[in-house]
Amino acid sequence: MAVVSIIIPNYNGAKYLADCIDSCINQGDCVREVIIVDDHSTDHSLSILKEYRSEYPELIQFYTNPGKGACAARNFGYLKSTGDFIQFLDSDDVLAPEKIRSQLNILHSMNYKDVLIHGMWGRFKDHFDNVYYWGPHESIRKDLKPADWLIANHMSMTGCWLTHRNLIKKGGLWDETLMRNQDGEFYSRLMLHASKVLFCAQAKVHYRSGNSGSVSSIVARPAMESLLKSLQLIENYIFSLEESPRARLSIADRYQDFVYANYIANPDLALFAESKVEELGGSNLKLPGGIMLKFLAAALGWKKALTIKKLITSSANS
Repeated sequence: MAVVSIIIPNYNGAKYLADCIDSCINQGDCVREVIIVDDHSTDHSLSILKEYRSEYPELIQFYTNPGKGACAARNFGYLKSTGDFIQFLDSDDVLAPEKIRSQLNILHSMNYKDVLIHGMWGRFKDHFDNVYYWGPHESIRKDLKPADWLIANHMSMTGCWLTHRNLIKKGGLWDETLMRNQDGEFYSRLMLHASKVLFCAQAKVHYRSGNSGSVSSIVARPAMESLLKSLQLIENYIFSLEESPRARLSIADRYQDFVYANYIANPDLALFAESKVEELGGSNLKLPGGIMLKFLAAALGWKKALTIKKLITSSANS
């Protein structure tokens, strides 16, 4: 029976840490070790970790991140791990009790060393039992070839995946230079070495939303520069698997989404991304937003719509 190492980066996650660790303990004997790498927390995270370590000395390990950032913490935890499979998990998320076992049951029926497997993720805000949205998108709720999965262009999230360490050895560790889309870049890179991307509907992760300290909430310019870098890397990964009209459109849509998000705040970055969209042959992606914004975009064009939105927002805040 293959065994699993769970690796959790933590920074000031004391409020949610116990729920996260309890969900790891509840996975059963398929989990060999739960490795928490604390990223220099200033709350009472360490006291919580010491209590768990004292109660579960054979299972719980914790370290202080010798570097800085979630990717460095994941990499350090991976180097300390000994399991055949790696479960990366954020410290504010929660695994459903049969998450890992369900995925292992599928993997054990095949040559699993070059296979990636993901599952369902449910967004919640206050308590993990109150999920208000289940992902991923229906188009990737099935077994796919890596190129098909990437071109579909729909998100999964870190805790959904279960990864054999053989794929990480081939694909490399987490990119510690990235502040945004770290998991998107990491798993896209591993897909270059995978034969299949499997889906397990019984494997569920409860994904906390609305946490102001989460990576996805960082919108400062350095984070946007990092996001743009990740898109360029993913472009290369997709083209290494397939260079086709559908691949070009998928990549162009990613850049167009970046353009919409940065046209006002980071116009130079948006201009570069817009040039990539044109180079790739254009995008069909419509401006996201509410009914009024979409109406303005249809009537005046998306650039004027975003400019008007900025003026209205600035006036409301003044």
